Amino acid sequence: MEQVCFGLIGAGGVAQSLHLPHLARAANIRLKIVCDRREDLVKQAQEKWGIPAGVTNAAALLADPEVQAVVIATREDAQATLTIRALEAGKHVYVEKPLAETEEAFLKVVQAQQKARRLCAVGFNRRFAPAYRKAREIVRVCGGAKHMHYRIADTYVHGWGRGYPPGVRMLHEVCHVFDAIRWFAASEVVSVYCAQSRSDEEALTIRFASGCVASITSSGYATPDVPKERLEVFADGGGVTVEEFVQLRTFGRPEYSPVYRFAGHAHPDQDSSHVAAFREQGEEALYAIRRQAMEHPDRAVPYLNYLVEKGWLAALEHFAESVASGRTPENASPLDALQAHRLARAAIKSRESWEVVKL
Repeated sequence: MEQVCFGLIGAGGVAQSLHLPHLARAANIRLKIVCDRREDLVKQAQEKWGIPAGVTNAAALLADPEVQAVVIATREDAQATLTIRALEAGKHVYVEKPLAETEEAFLKVVQAQQKARRLCAVGFNRRFAPAYRKAREIVRVCGGAKHMHYRIADTYVHGWGRGYPPGVRMLHEVCHVFDAIRWFAASEVVSVYCAQSRSDEEALTIRFASGCVASITSSGYATPDVPKERLEVFADGGGVTVEEFVQLRTFGRPEYSPVYRFAGHAHPDQDSSHVAAFREQGEEALYAIRRQAMEHPDRAVPYLNYLVEKGWLAALEHFAESVASGRTPENASPLDALQAHRLARAAIKSRESWEVVKL
């Protein structure tokens, strides 16, 4: 398999928990250089993952003629600027979501990509989650999604989101859901209504041009024992449910198994016994781990929300394959990310006005 030479910009938490282990294990990627403003993180990444080169200045990475593609895993406010710089330097780019925080910034990225004629993918990795890809296959056989419900609940308010202003979870996290339901619906959103119970906790109703309707229940106040995501999709003569990427149930389609279970996601810094447990026991194994995290926080598994397979590695490998072949990738594009952003902004506008917002 042809290996594509990659560089990584950003060696913080997201890179350590996701991108570094995946770049290291991807069969068609060779990670040559890592960049971060913190020299200690650069050295740590080099030593742990055997990365040949490390720099603290993105310009040095982008000037390397051997680097074909760049992964950008920085905070949200730096993603668009670095993506544009990388594209202008002739690099293909895989950038973390949401990519940008204003429509103007999104459009500048789109223009830079068109001018550079390079591939640019945004890290809406759920498109590559095995459970979601199987669910989407079944839904399309059933004539497409007619009605969807998505629940996302996490410990954002009292946990990892404490450093962000109230209300931005819609832009930084729920954007994943917006991209996923748009991908399932294969249609554009025409209206959204959002009602808020408290900051970072909302209920949304979304209508697509196809006639499909979706509802989203979103809460940043969950406890660790609550499964983070559940998806239900209803179609003609069949439907599916997916419980946090580990178990898929099918209904009305005898040609498919009634239950599919999916292995968990392994990280080199933690015990991997859950990988097989999820494949064999599905949601029950996941519930047990989450209950333990709640009842015994001192024994909680690190990277709790990364135990399930959400398609991170597959998304990177597919992007690298597209770089090598020159084919358009199936990853979310900057335009897809812009559509998710527009939906998030419309939801915020509806949340504030108590009115349906049309797109």
